[in-house]
Amino acid sequence: MSSSNYPLPTQSSLHLQYLGQPLSSLPTPSAVIDRAIVRRNCNAMLQVCKELDVGFRAHIKSHKTLELSKLQVGSDPSTPAHFVVSTIIEAENLLPFLLDCVAIKRSCSVIYGVPIAPSNVSRLVQLASKLPPWTLNILLDNINAFASYQQQKGSSTWEIGTFVKIDTGYHRAGIQTSSPSFEPLVNAVIHESGNAFRGFYSHFGHSYGGNSEDDAAEGLLEELWGLKKAAAAVPTLNFDSEHRNGVTLTVGATPTATAAQNILSSSSPKANEVRELITQLRERGFRVELHAGVYPLLDLQQVATHARPSSSAPTPSFMPLAKEAIGLKLLVEVSSVYAEREKPEALISAGSLAFGREPCKSYPGWGIVSPSLGNQHAKSVYDDSKQGNESGWIIGRISQEHGILTWEGERALCSDLEIGQKLLVWPNHACVAGAGFGWYVVVDSDSATEPGDNLPVVDVWVRWRGW
Repeated sequence: MSSSNYPLPTQSSLHLQYLGQPLSSLPTPSAVIDRAIVRRNCNAMLQVCKELDVGFRAHIKSHKTLELSKLQVGSDPSTPAHFVVSTIIEAENLLPFLLDCVAIKRSCSVIYGVPIAPSNVSRLVQLASKLPPWTLNILLDNINAFASYQQQKGSSTWEIGTFVKIDTGYHRAGIQTSSPSFEPLVNAVIHESGNAFRGFYSHFGHSYGGNSEDDAAEGLLEELWGLKKAAAAVPTLNFDSEHRNGVTLTVGATPTATAAQNILSSSSPKANEVRELITQLRERGFRVELHAGVYPLLDLQQVATHARPSSSAPTPSFMPLAKEAIGLKLLVEVSSVYAEREKPEALISAGSLAFGREPCKSYPGWGIVSPSLGNQHAKSVYDDSKQGNESGWIIGRISQEHGILTWEGERALCSDLEIGQKLLVWPNHACVAGAGFGWYVVVDSDSATEPGDNLPVVDVWVRWRGW
């Protein structure tokens, strides 16, 4: 396994350094996960899928940890443990857990969620050889790539499942059903790989550009209609009933997949259409499955989609989409202050290697300082919903190792910062922000024994490295 090329620190050594330490004593920058928040986000996703009677597949690229992967699929052995990965090394690191699932007869599978490059086939065959047939699956969107895969796979008897990747509008990867190459590709996959054909897969990545609950629901509808068209357009899908029941239509991205949390309680035309379409597909014998990845952690990009209400009360199958539901913050420290500048500013020793450089459409910065630790007495926390009346500290400029906090809004409202002060910051994009760290320090706000956010570290989750 290539994972041996990327050695990780031992969890025991990290526990010795961090367990029981308050956040205010940690080195900066540090990536901090609130286990209570991510658990609630995970449970709501599992519960809504159960109530809608659809499957769920957890994408793990956002965090790359075993602990959060387990939270995403839950601990109930009667519930399938289905995953999507973006790198083969994620699947290799999941292998021990998958084998545990197999041992207790818990249904499990993994999709390598990128159309496969020929040089990766041997690694996937090696991984598949350790698992039951069709536990490992690949995506294909090109008939020449399928031919190359068949040639690379050769005479291997290890069964790897195949999903056809459908482009439902994102245009990053996938084949459109209108393409003249679509039916030849699916016919080739079905005829040459037989029962290894597992279904169709779509990723609605452009849903991050949405601005409302209706936008998110519309995106989910577009995906479902796109995969219904994919299934209906291919005559060779007249399988026997046993195989037909194994054909999966898997759709989602965090805004569209988690929009399902709105649908249960909504009587809007779009919500009704989603429910009816899911029922139709199920009655035709297809398995409908949602997939999503960043939803346990969330971030400012996700909050900016407004895909779910921000102020409704949480339920077992619904979590508000608000900053307070973001499960990842970055701990930073003030290195210098510049009160004399046109806008009050401060220097922090965390830049693009910690936060990334991905913008958020709702505000002009790279992170928002939360009302916690040194900012717990802040007069204002930046709120992009105030439309021109925002005030608070944001990361206004960023370089490789450093960021500049800028005060937005009236100077009279400014909360003064001090050198050495530690702050917790919500990042724009959790997937990229986490990539700069070897591990997450974990706190649990549900088990807090002291007021405020200066919580003790209760665990450390090591991130997998490599490709």
